[in-house]
Amino acid sequence: MIRKHASFVALFLILGTVAPLSADIRFELGFGWTLVRPSMDTTYVNRYQPPFTPADRYISSSADQTVRFRAKTTYGLNGYFNVLFTGSFGLQVLADYHRPEFGGANGPYEIGVQFQAFGPETYADSVDWQASTGNLTETVFSLNALARFRVADKLSLSLSAGPSVFHFEGQAGHIGYTFFELAQVGDEFRLSGGTYRMVVDFGPQTKYGANIGVEAAYEAFRSVILAVDLRYYAAARTPLQLHVVEDDLITRPIGEIEATIGLGTLDVNPSYIRAGLAIRFIF
Repeated sequence: MIRKHASFVALFLILGTVAPLSADIRFELGFGWTLVRPSMDTTYVNRYQPPFTPADRYISSSADQTVRFRAKTTYGLNGYFNVLFTGSFGLQVLADYHRPEFGGANGPYEIGVQFQAFGPETYADSVDWQASTGNLTETVFSLNALARFRVADKLSLSLSAGPSVFHFEGQAGHIGYTFFELAQVGDEFRLSGGTYRMVVDFGPQTKYGANIGVEAAYEAFRSVILAVDLRYYAAARTPLQLHVVEDDLITRPIGEIEATIGLGTLDVNPSYIRAGLAIRFIF
């Protein structure tokens, strides 16, 4: 991670070195608050054969569910470092952080098993499945070319765009896992078992993308700028391997569960659009 962001560190060092050399260079340092609308809206299909004990009584089994993970609109934070080499052109370093929660309504979790008691028997159930939970944590660094145009005495409009580095990870719930057990008690057979509602995690992952945005800025005081901006960040969808999060309620080995259900990948979309309000200081 340090190696991936070395270019940004180098930029700060270079700019700090050249600052005394030119009185025309203008620096702006600030921070802001953002309203973030994530693009992530994906589903995970969980389809497998639940285990059955004892094996010699097993005939067949099935479990089927589709779980939706939709990132909700959330608030975030960002930081600015602008360097204007002239009154209209310069470079911009941006850092964004946000952590949207997951939602999404889900259909029922369908399970069934056929087994041999005194004769073949079948059990089936449809389990209501709660709405999804979890979160997607994102930190994004961007290096942009910046063009600024003055439209009034203290009002300016800016356009900026450039490459971005996305670092993200998350947790999501819930994925179902069911097991069945058959026992003979006296002269009858009793079917039992259980269903776990499991949380899974994914990442961390780093991806490259781009951003573009427009900004309106007002010089409220001699060295203070108030700004609003609208910006879009784009990065490719990425399939990330899921892993079951350990829980005291899960008594079976995690590795056994993941192998049984064939736990796969979740298609993660780190792209988002945000509106921001910021305050910057000129020095």
